[in-house]
Amino acid sequence: MSKPLITLAVALLSFQVSYSQATQIEKESWEAKPAIHTIDKKYSNESAVILLDKKRIEYIDEANNELAQYYTLHKLIHINDDRGIENFNKIYLGFSDKADVVDIKARAILPGGKIIELDKNNIKDLKDNDGSVYKIFAMDGLTKGCEVEYYYTFKRPTSFFGGESIQGTFPVKHASFQLISPDRLKFELKGFNESVMPIDTVIGKKKMIKCIFDDLPGAEDEKYSYYKVNLRRLEYKLAYNTSTQKDERLFTWNELAKRIYGVYFSYPEKDGKKIQELVKAKGWDKIADERLKIIAVENFVKKNFAYSEEMGSNEANQLESVIQNKNGGMTGFMRLYGAILKEAGVNYQFVLTGDRTKMIVDKAFENWNNCDNPLIYFPALGKYISPTRPDYRYPYINPAWGDMEGIFLKGTSIGNFTTAIADVRKIELEDYSKSYQNIESRLELNKGLDSLNIDAKQIYYGYPAVNYRDAFNFSNDEQRKTITKEMIKMVSGTNNIIFSEALNKDFENSDLPFIMHSKTRSADLIEQAGNKLLLKIGLAIGPQIEMYQEKPRQGPVNVDFGHIEERKIDFVIPKGYTVTNPNDLKMEQVFKDNGEQTMGFVSTYEIKGDLLSVNIREEYRKTFYPLAQFDQFRKIINASSDFNKVILVLEKK
Repeated sequence: MSKPLITLAVALLSFQVSYSQATQIEKESWEAKPAIHTIDKKYSNESAVILLDKKRIEYIDEANNELAQYYTLHKLIHINDDRGIENFNKIYLGFSDKADVVDIKARAILPGGKIIELDKNNIKDLKDNDGSVYKIFAMDGLTKGCEVEYYYTFKRPTSFFGGESIQGTFPVKHASFQLISPDRLKFELKGFNESVMPIDTVIGKKKMIKCIFDDLPGAEDEKYSYYKVNLRRLEYKLAYNTSTQKDERLFTWNELAKRIYGVYFSYPEKDGKKIQELVKAKGWDKIADERLKIIAVENFVKKNFAYSEEMGSNEANQLESVIQNKNGGMTGFMRLYGAILKEAGVNYQFVLTGDRTKMIVDKAFENWNNCDNPLIYFPALGKYISPTRPDYRYPYINPAWGDMEGIFLKGTSIGNFTTAIADVRKIELEDYSKSYQNIESRLELNKGLDSLNIDAKQIYYGYPAVNYRDAFNFSNDEQRKTITKEMIKMVSGTNNIIFSEALNKDFENSDLPFIMHSKTRSADLIEQAGNKLLLKIGLAIGPQIEMYQEKPRQGPVNVDFGHIEERKIDFVIPKGYTVTNPNDLKMEQVFKDNGEQTMGFVSTYEIKGDLLSVNIREEYRKTFYPLAQFDQFRKIINASSDFNKVILVLEKK
């Protein structure tokens, strides 16, 4: 779901919280004569320490009968080394070019007592990839041992829910979050990865909620861990308005379901007739198999209609406009799919979901900002499609949008009125066995015994296939050549390509594996050492990640999707030679949780005549492994890396 749609849903409720009364916002300040702080020895190895991280959100009744929202950030950072300087000599400001800035100040406090105030001419525009313009300012003259302090306040579009991270790269000595509102508004807070103990006070007609956090560790960006969602953070939402519906909870999941359902099914009868004509013309209503019907509809829409995230206007998302112009935004696309599937006789439900790398839906805490992504669910099949993702096809969705709770919009009728209620439950991804990235390879030495002829197939199915289809369909010829070379080099170590072909690369072939078939001649995997031959057979499975842990692990293990990696390598032993160390190919690292295997790496071999066959099965059946299982996960990851290093020794008989 796009932010414009959330905005629309909220606007329909905003009259409940408006109240005409002009009020002054809280003003931020700092010490007139600052001095460098003495830093605790435990921070001596840190590049920087956040001494103060103060965030404040304030809701104000303004004279125009609107509720305004202001955001204040105040930070004080002690810098210890060059890395600290590099991180804070440019400060990113969290507001856009069009923001209504109330106040902004910044300064550097040097060890000798000199203070360098911000020159506002140093504030520059920074254009993001999506075209958004933000502000940064440069802090000049920073040295080791100095401190950087800045604060700003700006007015931003009013939202009744949100979230703030209270943890980042560097340790935080003292952090606080404060939410101020008119006393009639009751907000609720919830902590994630951190317990939150709000302190509530009322001064005059202002209600204040404050949380304080001390001695927060810095967060490492660790391998196989989603950085943002694993940070300590809090979220807030408006729950009650005592001046109107005193005991009625606001912004519930049911309220969201009702409003979004109404938006998606809001289109004139004449547009419905155009959809009816389209369905009959394509014969979708005549397809008996619901699965085939869904696949036909999805492939047609994704081949003939262009989705644009930037198309947020109401006009561009009218069903008539989407049909006519063959493009639309999120609302338009959901209306289009919904109308077609309804007319084709398919039972479905709209689903709103988050992104488990960044934000999650919590059944007990209704933060509407956390369900930006739309899916369509088919109850009879237990499967999904991603309407706004042209690269995914039934039944595969962006895996970051699943394996967590989502809001299922279950249609219900009250007399002649149709609406929806929210059913919050887990969005299941496809079983781990349906996603694999395999290798089938045959290695044979040439007559001179100085190079290998390698016939290899890299086989991707399910979620792993999407990235490769994406790469081959949304790139030009030159880019495809580069991708092909890199893929082949992974399993052969060479650019000496004799033959290559990419099979089943069209998105419509999602029920078939994507295959990169190649034939190469490589001297990189074979070496001569006197009268011996050294075969670097471990490299034939492609480069593997190696995990060493110098610092204690902080976060759990996150995997994008459960999957299997099977590699079958056949090596033709040259006549007159024997393999002296075949047992180096045997490895086993398996982990069972309560007796059930959840991950593992097992490699075996057999020799029949002159053919050595290696079989490897590596698997990760879950997307989440708790911190307590990290060491086992690391052993399995490192097992594949250890196999990479296997070198077979061939000696003359």
